[in-house]
Amino acid sequence: MLAGIGETPRKRWLSGALLLLAAVLAVSSAFYIRRTAEGIRLGKADMAMPGVGPSHASYLPAGPRGNLGEMWGTRMESEIVGPCAIAGDRVFTACRSGFLYCLDLGSGRPLWRYDTGGEITSMPSLSEDGVLVSTGDGRVVCVDAEGRFRWEAEAGGSVPSSPLPAGKVVYFASRDGFLYCVNADDGSEKWSFRADAPLEVSPCLYEGQVLCASYEGTLFALDAHDGRLLWSSRLQGVPVSFPVADEGRVFVATDVELRCMDVQSGKTLWSCALGPTVLSSPAVRGNQVIILQGEVEETSGVLSLDARTGDRLWQASTGIPSCRTNILVTNQDVYLAGPAQVLALECETGSPTLKVNVEGVLPATLTVTEDRVLVGTARRKVFCLGE
Repeated sequence: MLAGIGETPRKRWLSGALLLLAAVLAVSSAFYIRRTAEGIRLGKADMAMPGVGPSHASYLPAGPRGNLGEMWGTRMESEIVGPCAIAGDRVFTACRSGFLYCLDLGSGRPLWRYDTGGEITSMPSLSEDGVLVSTGDGRVVCVDAEGRFRWEAEAGGSVPSSPLPAGKVVYFASRDGFLYCVNADDGSEKWSFRADAPLEVSPCLYEGQVLCASYEGTLFALDAHDGRLLWSSRLQGVPVSFPVADEGRVFVATDVELRCMDVQSGKTLWSCALGPTVLSSPAVRGNQVIILQGEVEETSGVLSLDARTGDRLWQASTGIPSCRTNILVTNQDVYLAGPAQVLALECETGSPTLKVNVEGVLPATLTVTEDRVLVGTARRKVFCLGE
């Protein structure tokens, strides 16, 4: 057979190989573009932001109850900031040094890493379009599902809390005293609202309202569409948690009380004195609200209240030193962590249902899924525990 005019068999082989490679790359590129275009698929049980979802109720339908062991541990660039965000088979975790990681949930293998160029100050928040983190130099940074830069929005002060994505907009609060609403597509500002003091906690979204608490102790509600002030209410003490909304009520914890208000009017429904140290944001499970409290050099205690009246249902000691922690509640249990342990207590009685020893736990990094628990440690590792 002839190779063709001016073409040797070797050249023909090379030409064929190059054509095959080009075809493979074209198919791969098409797959990559489709995969990226799909964005992040969020399920109802995914840990998309602090407090699980926009209302920050810290509620999940179910969590693990069996004997848990280490499934994997992955070392990060530096100290882990807050809980991991989880969507499907992806884990998103932020490092204080400015690196945002995406890990495979099954193995802990890093899939990509993005450098924000500044200190990250918040747990990542997830939307279908990307991953958002806040920085100490006053930025909210958005990257897509593959870790590529999309946009950033700037504030006049640091942004110490997580952004709140909601459809086509993102809300975030800054120490400059403003609550911002920006476009989710490009980060351009839609509106901003000036509070009476710096804002250090994440806003909460519920029934068309954005709720946030200022450092001066004012809880305010804005129209989510245009930022118009709907109502405000003075609290006792300094807010130590983000607002939590459920069943027409909004709960907010300060350093001296837990208050429950009507979400439409701001009218106080009840309040409960908590003493000098509140260690968690409230978690809401139907008509039950749960919070952690404790004093320095004492063990912490879980307090369960009737969400409708504020009446005490039960109180249980955790047996662990008082420290700020993330808590999550399911239909059966409330999950929390101490410096060396992950715990679960039965929601109806406060009886222990789970105890796992993990050296050097950073309690505020606790994350729970239906069958796994993730925590960060002082050794810059993310640990995944499962059955």
